[in-house]
Amino acid sequence: MKRILYIVIALSIVLAGCASTFNFGKEEAAPRLPVEFTPYTVPPNFIPQTVIITALGDSLSQGVGDTENRGGYAGRLALEMAEWPGVEGIALENTAKRGRRSDQLLALFQQGKLSGPLLASDYIFMTIGGNDVMRIVKRDLFSLNIDAFTEELILYQNRFETIYASIRSLNPSAPLIVVGLYNPFSLVTDEVEEFDQIIASYNGVMQETVEDDPHACFVPVSDLFVGNENLVYHTDFFHPNSKGYDLMAERVSERMEQCGISFQG
Repeated sequence: MKRILYIVIALSIVLAGCASTFNFGKEEAAPRLPVEFTPYTVPPNFIPQTVIITALGDSLSQGVGDTENRGGYAGRLALEMAEWPGVEGIALENTAKRGRRSDQLLALFQQGKLSGPLLASDYIFMTIGGNDVMRIVKRDLFSLNIDAFTEELILYQNRFETIYASIRSLNPSAPLIVVGLYNPFSLVTDEVEEFDQIIASYNGVMQETVEDDPHACFVPVSDLFVGNENLVYHTDFFHPNSKGYDLMAERVSERMEQCGISFQG
């Protein structure tokens, strides 16, 4: 971890907040069986209506870094979904906030502050976890050790599963799209294998939970943010810029279709 210490210090100065399963052991994880999804089809008697989308989580769902002010990936998807057959209009309720960690999102559920939006939701988008990782980076800046991330991952998994259960207790059937994490340190060097592994492990926890839900879809985006050859980063060197959000929205749209939770006109 020493070789990335100076990289972390440089990036931590400009960060205001936010953000294949990795096995820390020697044994390889057993491969998961693919989950089959049944496409959702608009019933013949469907009346065009306004579709309500709720965005949950951190700055990636809030759209921080989007210089075009189009609402990040969630805003772009809302515009696309407005063109779906049977949809009269879209209402996007964005509850996401820059810097939010999983423990803070869980607290909002425990306080009942997200009940209203989720009860009314037809679709739910969520990003969470990037700030959990960055909290360890900032806390242990001069003594980074992969063990600290491993310990935090256990706590994160418990919080994520509780958040997920809270969402489903309020809204059991609305399509739930969980967007994964990426490694921002790849922006400045390709010699950060440890962080690639850490990010993959957090993504694995989320994907495993999501795959048990036939009304949900996990969207991997880490490959979109390897380095910056495609100019996908904002000037804070952490959040996506407008192009980055374009790519995220395209990936989410593709995965929603693959998961069978898009309208089929």
